[in-house]
Amino acid sequence: MHALSLSLLMLYAAGAPPVAQQARPTYAPQLSTSTEPPRQAVIAHCLVSLVEDIQVPALEAGALMAVEAAEGQYVQAGQVLARIDDRQSQLQRIAAELERDAAIAKANDDIEVRYAQAALAVANADVERALAVDRKSSGAITPQEIQKLRLAKQRDELQIDRSKLDMKVAKMTADVHQATVDAAAENVLRRQIISPIDGMVVTLLHERGEWVAAGEPVVQVVRTDRMRVEGFLSALEFNAEEVAGKPVMVEVTLARDRKVQFVGRVVFISPLVQAGNKYRVRAEVENRIENGYPLLRPGMTATMSISLQ
Repeated sequence: MHALSLSLLMLYAAGAPPVAQQARPTYAPQLSTSTEPPRQAVIAHCLVSLVEDIQVPALEAGALMAVEAAEGQYVQAGQVLARIDDRQSQLQRIAAELERDAAIAKANDDIEVRYAQAALAVANADVERALAVDRKSSGAITPQEIQKLRLAKQRDELQIDRSKLDMKVAKMTADVHQATVDAAAENVLRRQIISPIDGMVVTLLHERGEWVAAGEPVVQVVRTDRMRVEGFLSALEFNAEEVAGKPVMVEVTLARDRKVQFVGRVVFISPLVQAGNKYRVRAEVENRIENGYPLLRPGMTATMSISLQ
């Protein structure tokens, strides 16, 4: 027993590790050498916002004669939303149309031309008759009389040119009046408040009978068929060119934990890298209508997955 203890002491003094320490395995750390890029980028806590939010203004000042849209109503581009009092403009348009029609009628009236042509024919016959008489009986018609007949003929020729010029001027006058009609019609049109986009009316900013100034918003219309989704990507993980123009899938959670997805595409990447080495990524996705209401609404929080294939 004492011999065994002495042997162990000698081994320890010689620097040999204990038996338990010799049996302990050691492992070298394994470093990943994969350089394959990820197949998708996932951005949580994205914000859903409107692509187009327009407060449609009045182009002319006046009292609202009619409000033809209602809040919550879907409207189309070019649809009249409200009208400013345009009775005076309508009267001006009617007067301009009457003046134009009168000028057109005068421009198309060729009575003066036809009369001048008939008078020329008579004057020409008078000259030929006088010359024939003078040839048969020299001196029967004095040179002064023949000269007067020729002058009358020339006057009738010039009258034809003058009548044609009057018709041309009348046509130009009709064109001027047509421009006045167009201006009057534009004046009427400017008193119509028209939706510039397809969308939903969300706010009526004025009611019928109220006075609005030129440029003052009257109706708010938002686009609901497409939505904007924005989030931030790490510049340390993804390069801008990897996500530019790539398809996306956006997921939101509705009432009672219902999850719905929407598809779209990246449309904008901010050139600015913000705090935390992150940059803003914007996508636009197609919205869907269910039971008369859009599923994707501004202000929602969404998760955006960008396919990097």
